[in-house]
Amino acid sequence: MPQLIFKNADQIAEIVPLSRLRTTIGRSARSDVCIPDAFASRLHAEVRKEGDGYWLQDLGSANGTRYNGSAVKSSIPLTSGGEIQIGETTIVFDDEKPASLSSATLIADGTEALDPSKTISFQHRRIPTTELLQGQFSSRTELLGLISKVGVALLSASGLDETLNQVASLVFEAVPAERCVIMLRDEDNPGAMSIRVARIRGKEEIIEEVRVSRTVMDEVLKNGKSVLTADAQHDPRFASQTIALSGIRSVLAVPLSVDERNIFGLIYADSPTYEATFSEEHLNILTTLASVASIRVENATLLEERLERERMERELELATEIQQRFQPSGPPELPGYEFQGISFSCYEIGGDYYDFIERDDGRMLIALGDVSGKGTAAALLMSSLHAAIHAQVSAKSSLLETVTSVNRYLAENTPANRFVTLFAAELDPSNGSLKYINAGHNPPLIGRVGGAIEQLSSGGFPLGIMPTAEFEMGEMLLQPGESLVIYSDGVSEANNLNGDEFGLERLSTVIKNNLQASAAGLRDKVESSLSAFTQTAPANDDITLVIVKRV
Repeated sequence: MPQLIFKNADQIAEIVPLSRLRTTIGRSARSDVCIPDAFASRLHAEVRKEGDGYWLQDLGSANGTRYNGSAVKSSIPLTSGGEIQIGETTIVFDDEKPASLSSATLIADGTEALDPSKTISFQHRRIPTTELLQGQFSSRTELLGLISKVGVALLSASGLDETLNQVASLVFEAVPAERCVIMLRDEDNPGAMSIRVARIRGKEEIIEEVRVSRTVMDEVLKNGKSVLTADAQHDPRFASQTIALSGIRSVLAVPLSVDERNIFGLIYADSPTYEATFSEEHLNILTTLASVASIRVENATLLEERLERERMERELELATEIQQRFQPSGPPELPGYEFQGISFSCYEIGGDYYDFIERDDGRMLIALGDVSGKGTAAALLMSSLHAAIHAQVSAKSSLLETVTSVNRYLAENTPANRFVTLFAAELDPSNGSLKYINAGHNPPLIGRVGGAIEQLSSGGFPLGIMPTAEFEMGEMLLQPGESLVIYSDGVSEANNLNGDEFGLERLSTVIKNNLQASAAGLRDKVESSLSAFTQTAPANDDITLVIVKRV
């Protein structure tokens, strides 16, 4: 995997794998890679994956980024061994592919050629009944031999279902049972049992209806005891309608567990009245088989859980990558203006959306949306918002038509309890005029040249609530030296360790005190103030900032 190798002023190396689509580097703890370098900006640079290659981009840092000695002015490709210089920190990009494990050679000393006629295929190996029933366990060697045979037979099983079916086959091989049932505890219903295997000797199909004595189950699962009865019809311990109606004469039942305190299932075997009865020898065999099988069954269960967890993690990584691709690859370049946008999800994926979309006539559409809720559901709705807005821009719809159409689409295709707040604006770069619509979003702030901080008043319902909602369009002028700051409520409602909110007043103060800063500098000041306020308190919402500055 490609990686970054960091070397600080003390020449101590640190390796960071590039496992994400976008990897931000900076002094902020919110950066994917935090470097304690006084000359680094809080959000300094970004390494982004494009196809099979990786690109470096400066994020408007105060002191700049250098690559192989040259200043980074725009997005540039990285090559293996290239050096990134951020302040006093040197970062080496390493894209060397590790040697494949399959190239290793195994050398076996003194091994003779195998005779194919004597080679055992574990996948199809079945243990004959005569082998398992031979002898009376008169010696420890014979008992260990049985354990070994059972263990070898279970080596081929991989998944839980395959393992359980293999165990059932071994039961039929080991004892003269006509029916075998294997039950495991139901994880979704604590205290209940789930039938995982129910088979009749000589038949592969599953028994549709299974009747097992509750008394037998309780004796095994609650008391942890094995059950053997040679004449169930007249055994007062197990006299029940189930056994009587089923015509069962002999019953064997043993627990599945790796220790006495954790019984996670049972193996049940029975035989009708016309079959030979079970003996203590059969109980010993089944108990031995269950002891070995329990470890294999638990390992198979853990394996399935791990595979499922890994599958979910892969899907989450893919969802994160897809969502990161929705974000602009970099700020647009427009003479006379600076643009900056950044978003931090409080979970792996989030519901905040921001965008810069340049129209054919040179005007710039700027948007920031906040989906209700968090996590996967919010991320899915955010992707719909992104697609709907881009579709309207491609159709050359006006700002009002865009917001109206997106609102109707969301109202007709999303649950009633979901909605989106959105601030969308259209900038005419020729004169700095800004037409905007606020659909239930936090009022953005404007830092004026004279030091005043203004709010752009809100107007209109959030999107997705009323399909016929009407939206009011406002207009303002952005003068040279002034900044527009759009933010999600994850900024204003961020909490510190005492539960206090960052609030609109603190945000306004940061903007007022940094009116002369660039868009990137103002972004860093807001993020720095937010981090100093929240300290180690966990984020309770996604944090997104969009800044437009007329220079």
